[in-house]
Amino acid sequence: AASALAPRHAAAETELAAKTTRTSSGLEWYDVKVGGGDGPAKLNDKVTIDYIAWLEGFEGKEFSRFTKPVIVTLGEKRVAAGLEECLLDGMNVGGTRRCKLPASLAYGSTGYPRDGDKKGSIIPPGADVYFQVRLRSVVLSKGLGYGLNLF
Repeated sequence: AASALAPRHAAAETELAAKTTRTSSGLEWYDVKVGGGDGPAKLNDKVTIDYIAWLEGFEGKEFSRFTKPVIVTLGEKRVAAGLEECLLDGMNVGGTRRCKLPASLAYGSTGYPRDGDKKGSIIPPGADVYFQVRLRSVVLSKGLGYGLNLF
C-alpha cells in the first residue's frame, strides 16, 4: 500500500512546485484559494487578515494562530516583511495563500522575541517561517471596507 501512495505524493509535490511563485527576495508562495473579491491589495492599504504560522514546514510546529480578523496597514512593517510581500503580490479579497518566508524576511538572525531573557525562544534565530494567510477585506479611508468578512 505504501508504494501505491508514493507516486501520488510525488505527483502532488510536482503539481505544487509548478504552482509556487518564487520572488527575487526568496519568498515562496502559492494560492490555496484565489480571491474572487476586490483587489489586489496595495501598499498603504489597511487590510484585515487571519493566519496560521508554523516552523518546520506547513503543518509543522504551530506558533501563532489568528482566526479573528487582524488589521494591518501594508507598508508599516508591523508584520514580517515576507508576509507583507505575500499580501502585496497580487492577492485579492477572499484569497488564501501559503507562503514560506526565509529567515531574512521573517525574524532574521535574532529570532523572536528579538531581545530579553526569552530572545529566540518562540522563533529560533535563522528559522524559516510558514504562513497560511487569508485576505478578508480592504478597509477604505472612512473605516468602511469591501469584502468585509464575507470570505
